[in-house]
Amino acid sequence: MAIERRYCARHPIDLLVSIRYRKRRFICARACNLSDQGMFLEVRNLTLPTGILVELELACLGKDWLIPAIVVHHRGSGIGVMFRDPRPDLYQGLTRDLARQPPPPQAVDSTGRRSSAR
Repeated sequence: MAIERRYCARHPIDLLVSIRYRKRRFICARACNLSDQGMFLEVRNLTLPTGILVELELACLGKDWLIPAIVVHHRGSGIGVMFRDPRPDLYQGLTRDLARQPPPPQAVDSTGRRSSAR
């Protein structure tokens, strides 16, 4: 069993993000989870090394964001980034929106148990 290294809870999100590297828009990604200290971005064919500084461009909560971040790890489907400064405003705004959404529909399996439909 792996040891959890995160300091904050992460919440699932679905948000388009552009990664800027050296002041140029480098690649488009999809944020799939968020904490006030970072996010995981699903990307394809990314060659940014761990430790590199990037900027994340995103539009949500009625404004445009440009967030300095550091690439902290790679996984087959994308990268984990840590914000240079914690972003509780972004985190609270997006998780507040998630709390307002209705829960996903539940399916009943062959044993009669309820499970989340995915």
